[in-house]
Formats: sequence, C-alpha cells, structure tokens
Amino acid sequence: MEKPVYNNFYHYNRNYGCRVQEIIWNGFKTLIIENEKLRVSILVDKGTDIFELLYKPMDIDFMWRSPLEVNTLNPNLPTKSFDAGNYMDTYEGGWQEIIPNISTPSNYKGAAMGFHGELVLLPWKYEVITDTPYEVKVLLKVRMKRAPLLVKKYITLKSNESLLEFEEIIQNEADEEYQFMWGHHPTYGIPFLDESCVIDLPQGVIGQVYQEDFSGTSIFPANQEFNWPYLKDLRGNQVDLSRVMAPEMKTAFNIYIKNLKDGWYGITNLSKGIGIGFQWDVNIFKYLLLWSVYRGFYGFPFYGKTYNLALELYSAIPDDLDEVIRLNRALCLKPGEELRTIFHTIVYQSSSRIQGFNQQHQPILLDE
Repeated sequence: MEKPVYNNFYHYNRNYGCRVQEIIWNGFKTLIIENEKLRVSILVDKGTDIFELLYKPMDIDFMWRSPLEVNTLNPNLPTKSFDAGNYMDTYEGGWQEIIPNISTPSNYKGAAMGFHGELVLLPWKYEVITDTPYEVKVLLKVRMKRAPLLVKKYITLKSNESLLEFEEIIQNEADEEYQFMWGHHPTYGIPFLDESCVIDLPQGVIGQVYQEDFSGTSIFPANQEFNWPYLKDLRGNQVDLSRVMAPEMKTAFNIYIKNLKDGWYGITNLSKGIGIGFQWDVNIFKYLLLWSVYRGFYGFPFYGKTYNLALELYSAIPDDLDEVIRLNRALCLKPGEELRTIFHTIVYQSSSRIQGFNQQHQPILLDE
C-alpha cells in the first residue's frame, strides 16, 4: 500500500497522518491515537480500556457503549458494594484487559480479587515512544498493587493502515512464583453489530456452553460440547452460532471456544462490507469466550436494554482462577520471569466470509 507523503517544516502539533494526543474524557486521562483510517481512544486512568475504535472511512465505531456512564468527577459512591467488587458500576463497554483472574472472584495468595480482576480498574502511566506522521508508538505500563506483576503494553499504529499492533510484557516482581489468568475483552455493538454479522474461526474448533445460565434466558443446555458452529437448543432446533442473532431473540449466553490450532478470528458484517479480526499467539491465548447478549440480559446492570457481543481472548478456562490452577492450566511466572506476546487487531473491508489472515494481516476470503 502506497504511503502518503507529508511535506512540512515541522510535524509537532499536527492534525494529519499518525498522531497522538491526551485529553480528559468524563474525568479520565485519555490517550487518542489515530491515522488516516483509525481513531483509538484509551482510558489511561482506567485499565487502558479502549472505548472507541473508529473506522473513519465508514464512520463505524466497533466498540459497544454500555448504558452505564462512567465519570470520575462524580463523588457519590454506590449505596452498597457488591461481594464480587465494583467493576459493573463503572463498566462503560469497549475493550478491557483482565489480569490476574477473570470472572470468579479469587483470594489467591491472600489477595482478594473481584470480578474481572485487578488490572481493569488501575490507573496506568504512558510514554510516547514514536511520534511521526508515518508511525505512532506508545508504551503504557502499570505496577499492580495486589498482584506482584509489572505490565507493559506497546501499541503501534502506522500511516494509512487499519491495523493495530500490541506487544505486551508481564513480569513477576515477587520472590516466589505467581500463577494467573490473562484475558482481552473487546465487546462489539451498534452500529457495527447486527444480524448480518458472521463469526469465522479456525477449522476444527470445539464449542462448550458456559457452566451456568448467567442471564436466565439462555436457549442452550449448560456445559454442552459441540462442533462449532452447530448446536441444538433446548427445544432440539439446530442453531448456527456463527450467525449473529437479532435483538428480538431476547436471549443471552456464554460459549467457550477450545481446540484452537491457530490464533485468529474475524467478525464480518456482510451487508455493510466491514469486519474486525484478531491474530494472536495461540500458545498464550488458547481459548475464546463468546459473550452474546441479544437483549436478553435482564436485571442489573443492563435490564434487558443491551445488544452486544464479545469474542474474548482467554489464557485458560473455566473463568475461575482457583479451578484453573487446580487443572494446571494457569500461566505461571517464576521470580523475575517475563512473559511476552504480540497480537494484532485488524479492520478490513469485505462482503465475504473469511478463512483467516495472511502474514501481512490481510483477510483470506472464504471463496479464494
């Protein structure tokens, strides 16, 4: 792809090409990185949540926005804290990074951790590493408080590309080994998400219905294993889970995806001709969780109002750290040891299903 040429006597304080700026959004320090095609907004003060991933040519933001507003300027605390923690009181939607436990609260090594762990609510620091019209690279880092982990995350965006590169490093700063889980929780919604969307995964993956019906509206039997994408519902009807349901279905459910031989997925809106995908190291993120909410999540916090879907990278299943440790599936770092990985988020234009991405991170269409 031919790169643009930006002729100027200076490039600081620019409004073209790749650029980065800090703003305050709802009271949070926020970093915006963008180029000609993408704008990415990151809550530095709250877990580095990505609450906006906008594809400029079509004005489509992939990230779902929760009806829960988040604002650090509000001094009022909830009337009572939940036993599982306060995560849901400040969940604005978008994309979270989750360490050291995922859903089930944990007391591993005497450190109490709530729903979705510690990392999601911590303020981070950042440093701009590269700042030119042709490339922006930022380093975000945080030293966790209850877990003895130092987390570093490099995000790179290059000119005229709809591709984000993430390089992450986790270091154990304790003088003892530490076991943990690691997840990425990107959630998609309107205007991208509708019943024209399809989910494509590597061949041969196995699905497993979540261990409990968290919503009370799931149409599938708990713990049922199946060959993706076909699963029989409670009435015996065969359902193609690769096709996103309409909001009128009024259901919500979780599906684990396992037996991944390759690390990629794509979600394509066939009618709009736009998709988003991930490529990652399957030795680190060995599983996925499909969180589907088709206007069927009643009660707190969504009360049946939401239509959203997440396809989350998981290092292990189930989403219970104590059980993952018992099953010998947890990530484990010795004192001073580091874990590194690189993954990519890809925005692509296509009106066809895909069968993966090539080494240049371009989609391989199903009919190729």
